[in-house]
Amino acid sequence: MFKPGDSVRIVSGPYSGTVGRVYSHNAQATGPFPYGVELQDKGNTLYRAFSADELDADVPQDKPKDSINHPSHYTWLPNGLEVIDLAEHLGFNRGNAVKYLARAGRKNPATELEDLKKAAWYLKREIARIETENEK
Repeated sequence: MFKPGDSVRIVSGPYSGTVGRVYSHNAQATGPFPYGVELQDKGNTLYRAFSADELDADVPQDKPKDSINHPSHYTWLPNGLEVIDLAEHLGFNRGNAVKYLARAGRKNPATELEDLKKAAWYLKREIARIETENEK
């Protein structure tokens, strides 16, 4: 019924209403809980086993594309994270390197190599900055 990677909604028990992702399915399971589901609960990742009747397909609502606030080439990370969530904590050069690494081949497959070279440029600049500081 469900396969790994499927988004599911828990329909009974203490996690009722919670959305998770199937990470395993053991069709030959002898017990009643063949589906392993990854859940997020107050920032913690939980792994729980469920039976088929405890799960329902999570039908995602179609969201309009938002190329300004949430561009798709930066929003592919799991659990709703965006590249900016990491990059803004790294400083300018490192953050930009992460940005270019993350979008390489996703924003425009034709510019994948260019994005990787930009990431390398920012890393070289950060290395030079640190070397200069260390010489003082």
